[in-house]
Amino acid sequence: MEILNVATAAEKIRIYLKRDTLRPYFVISDGAAECEKLRKKFNSLKRIYISDFCKGDSPLDTDLLVEKLNALEKDALCFGLGEYIYFTAQENILLALQDRNFNRKIIFVCRGIANLLERLADEDFKFRTNNICRVEGKGKFFVVKYDPKIKIPADAQNFSELLKLAENGRTSIIAQSDLPLVNVKAINNFYEAIKYREPHFVAKPDALNAEQWQEYFYDDACEGYPPEHWRTFAAGFKNKITNPYLKFVFARSADFETYRENLFFALLAVDDENVFKEFYSLRKAAVKNISSPHLTEYLARLEKIPDAVKYLTDNTAEERRAMIEFVQGKEKIPDVISKNYPSIGDYLTDYDFGDEEITNYFRRYKKIKLCNVDDENFKSHVQKLAQTRLYNKFDTRQTILDGADKNAKLYWLDALGVEFLSFIAARAAQFGLSAEIKIARAELPTLTSQNKNFYDDWQGDKFPKNQQLDELKHSPEKFDANGKCSAPTYIDDELLIIDGVMNEINIALTNHQAEKIILTSDHGASRLAVMYGRENKFRMNSAGEHGGRCCPINALDDKPACAVEENGYRVLANYDRFAGGRLASVEVHGGAALEEILVPVIEFALQTSEKIPKPEKIPAPLEDVDDGFDFFD
Repeated sequence: MEILNVATAAEKIRIYLKRDTLRPYFVISDGAAECEKLRKKFNSLKRIYISDFCKGDSPLDTDLLVEKLNALEKDALCFGLGEYIYFTAQENILLALQDRNFNRKIIFVCRGIANLLERLADEDFKFRTNNICRVEGKGKFFVVKYDPKIKIPADAQNFSELLKLAENGRTSIIAQSDLPLVNVKAINNFYEAIKYREPHFVAKPDALNAEQWQEYFYDDACEGYPPEHWRTFAAGFKNKITNPYLKFVFARSADFETYRENLFFALLAVDDENVFKEFYSLRKAAVKNISSPHLTEYLARLEKIPDAVKYLTDNTAEERRAMIEFVQGKEKIPDVISKNYPSIGDYLTDYDFGDEEITNYFRRYKKIKLCNVDDENFKSHVQKLAQTRLYNKFDTRQTILDGADKNAKLYWLDALGVEFLSFIAARAAQFGLSAEIKIARAELPTLTSQNKNFYDDWQGDKFPKNQQLDELKHSPEKFDANGKCSAPTYIDDELLIIDGVMNEINIALTNHQAEKIILTSDHGASRLAVMYGRENKFRMNSAGEHGGRCCPINALDDKPACAVEENGYRVLANYDRFAGGRLASVEVHGGAALEEILVPVIEFALQTSEKIPKPEKIPAPLEDVDDGFDFFD
């Protein structure tokens, strides 16, 4: 079909108006400007708009339209038929109007259906020569139909308004409509709305869920949120993640749920050691406050990795205990455990007792306790100490307290042994407290009943007795099926309890509830007496007490060289136990091993300008007492 300019097309229309036919005339015109020119050239004709016969969001009322056209009293230009068919695909209306005779001449100016009209013209020669022409001009509709739940400003609130805008030459329209329209971009969800708004948006539809896409559509700000928040993940859509580890996690995650998993697991995929060091710290901070269901799976994966400690942090009790379990039965403690679990590092650090043999003793004791290993050399050394009674070089707790500041407030933490002194000193330094540390020996046997007068007789202020540590060491929930604690994961609980005590002391001093606080205990406890303890063969008149660590003097026929007689008891200074005593499970006290009898007496105060000296590194231990295994790589 020949394409005419507007002037030529107008001549054809005038010829049509002079003829005696009452069949309608159709003008194909895709150009909005050309339609407007035709409108002006036939300004005297009546104007008919199809949109007036589509009420609200309803389709065309065909009967009403035909009725209106039949009732015309003058010739008319009708706009919107092409647009209506273009958006609804209802071609039958065109066929119904094509051969109909009306009372007056009607010219339908049609946009958007050039192909359809040309096909009809090809099929009907008479129609092609007398009742249709095509005008030059191009134009396309860009109509977006949003689902009503997507609340955005729309040009048209319903189909009738959409059609009216198209009739008046608009080509780009945002519309709301429930009708099943065609040739429009249907935006059915918030993801599609974002994609239409940002054509280069790279995220996949399932990267977020529907609710998150909705929030993102109305507010796409994604900076300043926690690492585990979906908005932090969404920041990657616009390349706005600055944290290198989170950027690495995002690159490996197709959706937010995978991102949450990879927050934990992505570190396992890092091979470069320098990158690993950076990512380890960033990951630790990222997952610190997350209660994640992925932690259990993370720990399960690490069970298959030889250097699992490298990937663990001290963020959670589960990870800290996993590090303790990792070193069980090992002859060396990897250096990384002190780095990744600083509290254990502080615990294992040497404390200088002013006696190299005792310093070396507790160095080895703590590491054997942690690793749960069998060290014959250490057991032999304890057997010798059972007769030399090395603890007698220290003053009794009462002697030290008699010389203490009576204005200080007393804190009794039951079962606090000197094995924790390096840990306590580290915490004091962190809090900025001065700590005057003295080593005392408890009364034998190392039972609370024999070691409570110091608290009862203290005339100054005192805190309520704290039994958490003692209760932990006797906790039945730490037993395994064999009646023993298979791995000393309770060490983590011990350190947490002492952390809490140090925090309590710091608050009391900072708030000037006391100017000085003295921390001490009734006795310590022994893990190794539980691990190594064997029932000795001495004949007894009655059962041993407190895990067999002591018994009344008159209950024992023999006097073993490894036992001390004091306060009416025979007290074992090695790791044996008297027959009949209930087997301890976690730790035990009552005996005279160094870890049971030596207790700290520590006077805390707010630190002055003078700094607390750090404990010095102790020289290599004596050969005759340190021929056991090496603990560190």
